[in-house]
Amino acid sequence: MKEFETEYRKWMEKHINQRKGERLRRLKEQHGFGEKLLVEQVWWPVVGNFDFLHPEYEVVDEDGNYYYLDFAYVRNPKPTALESDGFNPHAREADRNSFKKSRRRQNAIVLGGWNILRFSTDDLKEDPDHCRRTLRRMFERWYGEDPMNGSGLSVYQKEILRFAVQSVNPFTPKGAEAATGLSGKYVRKLLHDMVKMGLLEPASGDRRWTSYKLKNSGTVFRYLDRVR
Repeated sequence: MKEFETEYRKWMEKHINQRKGERLRRLKEQHGFGEKLLVEQVWWPVVGNFDFLHPEYEVVDEDGNYYYLDFAYVRNPKPTALESDGFNPHAREADRNSFKKSRRRQNAIVLGGWNILRFSTDDLKEDPDHCRRTLRRMFERWYGEDPMNGSGLSVYQKEILRFAVQSVNPFTPKGAEAATGLSGKYVRKLLHDMVKMGLLEPASGDRRWTSYKLKNSGTVFRYLDRVR
C-alpha cells in the first residue's frame, strides 16, 4: 500500500493548504482513523485515485446551518456524500438534542440534492469486501460506470468517449464540458491525453486544437465494450 500512502498524503496536504477556518480545523483535528479507513480499504482499491473526492466538505442548508461531510464525491449528475460512522459505546447516553441534530443533518444533505452512503467502521475493518461492492454499485447505479472494468480510462474520459461516438460532426471542448460538467482546463487535459492514447485526433486548430473527432473506431469500440 505504499502507493496509497504517498497519494493519500499528497491529497491531504493539497486540501490542508487550500482550507481555512472550520474546514481546516476539522481536517487537522477530526479527520482521523475512521475516515482514512474508508479511503484506504474501500475507495482506493475500487477507484485508484482521489479525483473529485473532497474530505470534510462543507454544505449549508436553506436555514444557514453548516454541516460537514466526511467525504464528498462531486460529479454529475448528482454529488454523493460518503460517511464513516464509528460506534459510540455511550450512544445510549446521547442526549435528545444530539440525536435531533444528527437527523436534521442527514435531512439537510438529502434535501440539498445529495446522494449519501454510510459505512460503519466495524464493516470497514471486518468486511471491506462488502463495502467495496457497495461502492461499485454506487458507480454503476448512480453514475453508470464500473471503475474496475480495466479499460484504463477515467470515468470522465469514458463519458467523453461516448459523447464522441454519438457526435456526427467533430466536437469542441465546450461540447465535452457540457457532456461531463467539468471545467475547460481539466477537459482540455483529458482530451489531450485521449489524443495521446490514440482514441481522438484534432479536427481543427494548429497550435491550439479547437475540435476533435474519433481517430480509430476499432480501438474505440474495444474500449466501449469494456466500459458498458
